[in-house]
Amino acid sequence: MFADLFEKICCVVGGGQVAERKVRVLLKCRAKVIVYSPRLTAGLERLSKAGKIVWRRSAPGKDFLRGVFLVVAATNNRFINSRVSLACRKKNILVNVVDVPGESNFIVPSFVENKGLVIAISTSGQAPCLAKKIRKDLAKNFLPHYSGILKELSSVRNRLKASSCVFSQRKAVLNKFINSKILRKAGSCRKKTG
Repeated sequence: MFADLFEKICCVVGGGQVAERKVRVLLKCRAKVIVYSPRLTAGLERLSKAGKIVWRRSAPGKDFLRGVFLVVAATNNRFINSRVSLACRKKNILVNVVDVPGESNFIVPSFVENKGLVIAISTSGQAPCLAKKIRKDLAKNFLPHYSGILKELSSVRNRLKASSCVFSQRKAVLNKFINSKILRKAGSCRKKTG
């Protein structure tokens, strides 16, 4: 999901490894994170002690959704995850149940990022292990090249915006630039494999 989470309150219910991964992604998005769990991983404990997350040792109470933008249910207890999902959906709050996509109203795709380029991969919950494999392949073989193009393209685009070029001219120049970079990459790949 691509969403602006800056300063938004996001809750994670659960304190295990899966919850920790979700918390780290939310923190990267600069969300305000509250974790509900009687116990935490060592990593989550460090984040709590550093003041990066708020830790609630109790189960989520009836008012836990007040002011909340998004919730991740990441416990190993089906009943708790289902209860959290139902409460969120009743209040039209975004909820992701990590192990049951059908109880979620959004999914979190696997993603790779490099220098401003973010690519999301989803198998619609059918095969998360395939999404993970694709993510690794993209990170190794695809992302470094295109993140380099992104940096160059951003520079060219900024110069064009500062010039007197009209939108249609800028668009034509940028498309020509992109296509020349992609064709050059395809040519070098053919030489390596040929």
